Amino acid sequence: MRIAMINYSRGWGGAEQVLMLLSLALQAQGHEIVIFLRQGAATVEPLRKAGFTVIAINRDGAKKVSSIFKLIREVRRVGVDLIHVHRNHDLLAGKAASLATGVPLLLTQHCLLGSSSSWMINLADKIVVVSHFIGSDLTARFPVVSGKVEVIHNGVDLTPFAHPQPGYWDRVPAVAGYRPLLGVIGYFYKNQEELIELLPRIREKLPMAKLIIIGRDDAKQKLLEQLAHECGVADAVHFPGKIPHSEIGDAMAGLDFNVSAFRREGCALNVIESLAVGTPFVGYRAGSYPELVQDNITGILAQSKTEFVTRLVNLMGCPDIIADMRIESRKDAFSRFSLGTMVGHYDLLYRQIGKQI
Repeated sequence: MRIAMINYSRGWGGAEQVLMLLSLALQAQGHEIVIFLRQGAATVEPLRKAGFTVIAINRDGAKKVSSIFKLIREVRRVGVDLIHVHRNHDLLAGKAASLATGVPLLLTQHCLLGSSSSWMINLADKIVVVSHFIGSDLTARFPVVSGKVEVIHNGVDLTPFAHPQPGYWDRVPAVAGYRPLLGVIGYFYKNQEELIELLPRIREKLPMAKLIIIGRDDAKQKLLEQLAHECGVADAVHFPGKIPHSEIGDAMAGLDFNVSAFRREGCALNVIESLAVGTPFVGYRAGSYPELVQDNITGILAQSKTEFVTRLVNLMGCPDIIADMRIESRKDAFSRFSLGTMVGHYDLLYRQIGKQI
């Protein structure tokens, strides 16, 4: 099949990473992939360097309307069997191209919907959600699309995580010698504040605990540093910046736990990756975490702040249980969240859509 992928986002995040992984794997299986992106977006060069046919379209200002006609022309020119959009914001453009060419339209919804409308979401012929958490919210708000929704969890190329080296943080003077190491990975809007606020309670029982906030957001980091100072735990918080993806597996393997206080996660790639290197997860029973993490087997899922702290502290006193969690985490990640599993589901869905529409 020849598939048009559309993603007009400006930046690069989890959805864009999945787009690249999925496209690479589909192309390796013999599908032809053409990717439509926003001109000047952070996605353009990485996807071109990956060897894809990329068509960048100017959507700024007055060009937003004319860009739809350009998309239609380009889709007709290359000829496709299916249009796959990776953001609900791109549904209107995708539907215009779908109607103009007579090919089906698929949406993958990677996060909770913001403001939208029933008629807009219903433009898609089929909707993939990356977790039951997102799917339940979507169908509760827009019952009309219930029959169109299918869950396909994100998958990850786990090859780079097959042989992690856990001594990564021993080489970092600001971190070496501290335990437990609690790592939080991702954009700084994911409630890192709450983890800092919980640190004084954690350190009452685990005085050498260190919170490592991985990522880069200069403006937000200053606010987090100020909060850590106000909470009296400035010495217990470390900001290593953005870690290259070639090193992130070792960095996660060197943590005692991957932690999060976020409650609206769609399907976190970093959770899957951390499980793949044997690092258990500690967070809340919220968002998609109950779908990714098996409580008491591959991590801990708490209901409250008090339970979060209590169970984390208690777990640190049970090294045998942690060792078992590390083994089970790796097994579970490789069995349920491989790239091949995700791609297989999409490949089957593409073929089903082609027959039904």
